[in-house]
Amino acid sequence: MATTTDKGYSVASLEDLSTAPSFSPGGNDDGRERLDVRNHFGITSFGINGVRIPGAGMLVREHDELAALASSAQEELYIVLGGSATFTLDGEELEAPAGTLVYVRPEVKRSAVAADEGTTLLIVGGTPGQAYDPTPPEAAEAFAAYNAGDYEKAADKQQLALEKKPDSLLVLFNAACFEARSGRTDDAIEHLQRAVEIDERVKENIRTDEDLESLREDPRFGALTK
Repeated sequence: MATTTDKGYSVASLEDLSTAPSFSPGGNDDGRERLDVRNHFGITSFGINGVRIPGAGMLVREHDELAALASSAQEELYIVLGGSATFTLDGEELEAPAGTLVYVRPEVKRSAVAADEGTTLLIVGGTPGQAYDPTPPEAAEAFAAYNAGDYEKAADKQQLALEKKPDSLLVLFNAACFEARSGRTDDAIEHLQRAVEIDERVKENIRTDEDLESLREDPRFGALTK
């Protein structure tokens, strides 16, 4: 049960938190759920969320925080709340039972697999030397619409997020993904062009993301990946 008082604090259990598929465009999350810790408490000063999976499977996909679509070279702390996980950190495996804390610098390639049913991770992140800049709530609403198959609504919601963060590479790229799915080819191409202007490394994501499949015959799309 969540408890909020007039003394400036709030208490919740994991069961109180809203959940949604732990989604990234073009991916398959195999039942993973995202626990929306930050928005539940209205936290604005640091990034924090959770992820869990009912059975054994991938909890954290392999990535580092220096890639084009990463979260501003942030460092991360993974806290195993329940179950157990096997982390792979720059090729080295680490067994992490409940109660383990794993700190990872931005450049480290990391992934994690749940070893037990119901394994739950709490993930805290932030960029050294920078104030936290949260993703607009409309982006989460866009993901929810995408997962429901409502690509028009997803594109509309992501456009609202883009109005708040017009130079965010991740927001631009996701907008293009939703627009491509909803048939808004011109808008998708425009946002991809802007993303490439910001960071040419995003070309690799453009080449491989399945959400952009409808654009691949457009000559403008080919020019983006050269």
